[in-house]
Amino acid sequence: MITPSLSQAYARDLPQAPITAARDRAPDVAAPPAATGPLRILHLSTLYPPYIVGGAERSVEHLAEELVAAGHTVAAACITREPEPKTVRGGVTVYRMAHHNDFWLEDWPKATRFGRAWAKLKQQWNFAVAAEFGRVLDDFKPDIVNTHSLLDVSTLVWREAAKRNIPIVHTVCEYDLICGNAAMFKNGKPCERWHLGCKVVNAGKQITNRAVDAVVSVGTEILKTHVDHGLFTHLPPERRRVIFYSCTVPGGDPEVRRRIDRAGKPMTFGYLGRINTEKGVGTLVDAFRRIGPGNWRCLVAGHAMDNSIERFTAQAEGLPIEFVGWAKPADFLSEVDVLVVPSFWAEPSPRTIYEAYMMGVPVIGAASGGIPELIGEDNTDWLFTPGDDADLAKRLAAVIARGRGDLPDERNFQDVIRESTSERVAEKYLALYAELVAERRAARP
Repeated sequence: MITPSLSQAYARDLPQAPITAARDRAPDVAAPPAATGPLRILHLSTLYPPYIVGGAERSVEHLAEELVAAGHTVAAACITREPEPKTVRGGVTVYRMAHHNDFWLEDWPKATRFGRAWAKLKQQWNFAVAAEFGRVLDDFKPDIVNTHSLLDVSTLVWREAAKRNIPIVHTVCEYDLICGNAAMFKNGKPCERWHLGCKVVNAGKQITNRAVDAVVSVGTEILKTHVDHGLFTHLPPERRRVIFYSCTVPGGDPEVRRRIDRAGKPMTFGYLGRINTEKGVGTLVDAFRRIGPGNWRCLVAGHAMDNSIERFTAQAEGLPIEFVGWAKPADFLSEVDVLVVPSFWAEPSPRTIYEAYMMGVPVIGAASGGIPELIGEDNTDWLFTPGDDADLAKRLAAVIARGRGDLPDERNFQDVIRESTSERVAEKYLALYAELVAERRAARP
């Protein structure tokens, strides 16, 4: 069973109209128009807390519970190793369905390469899980369905909602609709083309995505990538929106952090996340080796999915780099002066950046995926070329030379902080839900 904790929370061209962030386009409303009234909203994601492997599950929970607080009736469906009775968690009705796949998602590493490929191919035509979701729909009777990560869940579930004339919003938070491993990263580097295997195992999604009535993405770049690969091209621009993750840092307080006496302590950099190649940990270590020992240190928090951490600890030997294991974000971010997000893959929208900003910690990040959208496309002092340890070393050295007294804090990151509060994110989703529900009701005879 997946550990119910945050220990792995930072885990695993067609013509079109311009895609812009929803913060520039979504209606600024606090609740749906009175004509729609309270809504019955059903979320669907691969997992739902307390079982998590990444930040997506926590974000779905944040959104669902915020919608409950706003007066709506909310449910969440997910898959599990064995089906469980319907329960209520945080005011949200939770349906945990059988997965009906060849094997449970935690068992993928044990399968053969052929077994994994065959399972992926079959998964897109998993009529059993679609039928089970249909029973959830009939039981809950939602006004609208919002799907999220569908890793290991067949997109045939969209057809079940469409058959019942229920509008569908899909939230794009990873690459599972176009990539076999949901990361577009293979053989130690980002994919530069769409591999044949990924096309085959995701072919059905080119058809089923047309049941979706609106798409929301956690970042502009990942949304563009999906549209470039032929998904959601049937939707008009106003039905393709960017809404940031909702994010909180339990127990975190930037004012308390700012009052910590750091006099005489070395400049402290931090890395928070899964420890592997695609997250750029090797690039980070190589950059510090270029700088060499000095009045700095680096804390690396997180876990490796295998024994690869030994490679990175050996690589960091002789440097003031400490691998501290899992850490509570509030405590960890209170210890560091600067967070580094060196992702080599096109990470859609790293939650660690949101958390750092909320704690008043500036971020040096790789110019990949959704990272520049959060840091600032032109903010060259805080962005470096992905995988380029020499370029990262320049950014680190500049921060060390300036000293912590010159560092920005949460007052400089208000654009991101405002757009990622649970209240603001819920407002934007509710505005979209209300539009779709009102249109569907108006179209009924």
